Amino acid sequence: MQAVYGQESPAGDDIRNAVNRYGQAEVVISYPGYDAMTRLASRFSVSSCDGLTARLCLSARDATEFIAAAIPYRLIVPEERKGFYTASSVAEAMLWQSYPTWKHYDTIMHKIADQWPDLCRLDTIGFSLQGRAVLALKISDNPEQDEPEPEVMISSSIHGDETAGFVLLMRLAGYLASGGGSGANAAGLVADLVSGLEIWINPLANPDGMYRNGDTLTYPIRANSNGYDLNRNFPDPEVGAPEPLQKETLDMIRFMEERRFALSVNLHSGAEVVNYPWDKWTRDHPDDDWFNAISRRYADTVHLNSGPGYMTFLDNGVTKGWEWYQVRGGRQDFVTWGLGGREVTIELDDIKMTPGSNLELLWQWNYRSLLRYLAEALTGVRGTVTDAGTGDPLSAKIFIAGHDLDSSHVWSDTTTGFYTRFLSPGTWNLTFSCPGYKSDTITAELTSSNNIQVSDIRLEKDDHDYPVPPESGLLVFPNPSDGSFSVLPPVAVTGEVTVTVTSTSGALMKRYRATARPGIPIECDFTGLPTGLFLVSVNREPNGPMVRGKAVITRLINR
Repeated sequence: MQAVYGQESPAGDDIRNAVNRYGQAEVVISYPGYDAMTRLASRFSVSSCDGLTARLCLSARDATEFIAAAIPYRLIVPEERKGFYTASSVAEAMLWQSYPTWKHYDTIMHKIADQWPDLCRLDTIGFSLQGRAVLALKISDNPEQDEPEPEVMISSSIHGDETAGFVLLMRLAGYLASGGGSGANAAGLVADLVSGLEIWINPLANPDGMYRNGDTLTYPIRANSNGYDLNRNFPDPEVGAPEPLQKETLDMIRFMEERRFALSVNLHSGAEVVNYPWDKWTRDHPDDDWFNAISRRYADTVHLNSGPGYMTFLDNGVTKGWEWYQVRGGRQDFVTWGLGGREVTIELDDIKMTPGSNLELLWQWNYRSLLRYLAEALTGVRGTVTDAGTGDPLSAKIFIAGHDLDSSHVWSDTTTGFYTRFLSPGTWNLTFSCPGYKSDTITAELTSSNNIQVSDIRLEKDDHDYPVPPESGLLVFPNPSDGSFSVLPPVAVTGEVTVTVTSTSGALMKRYRATARPGIPIECDFTGLPTGLFLVSVNREPNGPMVRGKAVITRLINR
């Protein structure tokens, strides 16, 4: 679909009219160079950039600022939605060649869960500002249990006007639950995925943006109903949350903190490329080789099954986020830095609002790659970490000395003790540490043909002399530190807890779940945070109490 451009309007009246009529205004500007593009991306929501031009999506809350900046632009006038067809029934919508109404979508998700109750459980991540449920379907061989298996998540349409992934993920959920469908060549792989993983599918992360006009998909918008780009709204290690955290963001953070997904992916449209961390830092992730390899496998599998020219943008369908353009507050980097997970962003279609007639092609071109991406979670080093004496699960830090940086280590699950560390082929020394226990180091040898190693770790208690727990408040030590410190709550605040770090202005910097044992400090690794004073809280789940303390981070500490 060709873009239709309006006349340039120095006064910005065309932008204001578009926002009033369509809920947003999309403008095209000339590419200003990498540094200037980075500055622009910190102020406005960039929807695409190809090195020649860039598209910006303006909501009512930032249109005035853009107009005041006096940047030359052309307005994109939405065309009539040729081929963008809304299904007349649930049955028609489940032919996957049209778009459902909101009621259809809700019915489809319940229908899949009800049809395969032994494999599916429908859950709610939260509710949008306008009260719509943000749904997630769990698919596993024991959906009601929290098993010691890798948890993975596929999510789409955090931008409400990027629609293709919405339909593809509903179809993928049915495909997985049905065992790959009758006569499917991928049935064996589907069985392995469902039995070996806990898969969560969230087709629509921003329902208010997609269904802003009610039950049907009429001129959806990128942002939520407050005008915020939700994929620029997650905490950042250097500046915290770049804008007030929206309800949809807070709900998603809470859900992902509880699940601690080992692997996830966020589906978008507006380009055709697999984008991997970092988006925000102009340096490589320590596991850059692994990220590049899984992204390359996705794109290469697409190329084997698609028409010519599809997903060939940038490095033949693959890019590091920052090499494209820098983004702050994105979910991909928050998951990878803040939650110890691994997430990539996949742009499915140059056209943001894929016509219904093209949905079948996108499915045929991508579903094998999506299955293969899920299968990445079956690789690497995995196992459980437990107390050698009692067998109780432990929340241990798993890291590789001389390799891990920028919070690239992972943690074992607080409930099951299960851990997964994805790594490229090679010989790796993994250290397992947990306060109150002696550390243990193992050697893992992974090859391209044997890329999985199962190692169950049993840690012995140590006789370390820890400080006496405070009667109230939170003991933070050493303080100041370089970002590696411990916190010791009172005995009353033990068990499952949430550790939260905020700036003095209240911006959320990092938050994660942990297990607090009486008299044993909780280790905190916040070395990625800037220098300064931070507020630390520990809240016992689910209903408190909470204790607070202060931490000073400086890079001048000699340790």
